[in-house]
Amino acid sequence: MIRRLLPLLLVALATLGLAACGDKPATIAKGESEAEYVTLGKLQYQVQISRQLNPAEVGDRDNLVGLAPADRAITGKQVWFGVWIRVFNKSGKPQRSAETFKIVDTRGREYLPVVQASVNRVAYRPETVADQSQLPQPGSLADGSSTSGALLLFKLDVDALDFRPLEFAFSSSELGAAESTIRLDV
Repeated sequence: MIRRLLPLLLVALATLGLAACGDKPATIAKGESEAEYVTLGKLQYQVQISRQLNPAEVGDRDNLVGLAPADRAITGKQVWFGVWIRVFNKSGKPQRSAETFKIVDTRGREYLPVVQASVNRVAYRPETVADQSQLPQPGSLADGSSTSGALLLFKLDVDALDFRPLEFAFSSSELGAAESTIRLDV
């Protein structure tokens, strides 16, 4: 009896295993954590880390270099918040990276990044990414830093950190209404 059931069981397990292979999506536009690679257009994005910044810390102070005087001001009800990302192109041809970003809390409040001057060498800047390349560019300061990513800098209301999870959303004008999101691990 067992000899007859064993082949049937093996066939059932093999069928189940093959069926599971077809369920994996080719691209993910909504990441449930920073660990996931999320696709927008033909590029893949990954959040390396996201965290609150402390301007009194030397390392964090360096991330705030090149802010316009009006942008430097921060109230007691705001915090600096950084999102470091990497962008990968394996599409076979050059692709333009996203230029629109925001953080959205669970109340629906949106926070846009603060513009950083070109003197900030770790700041994210949209650009055309060559095939089989990435942002930040290999060997750059942003690539070699402990965060291994290009920085997007935000001013968040302190209470936004109480309305988590925070969602990091990004899009490109070249792709119309397409938007991808990543849940930040705050």
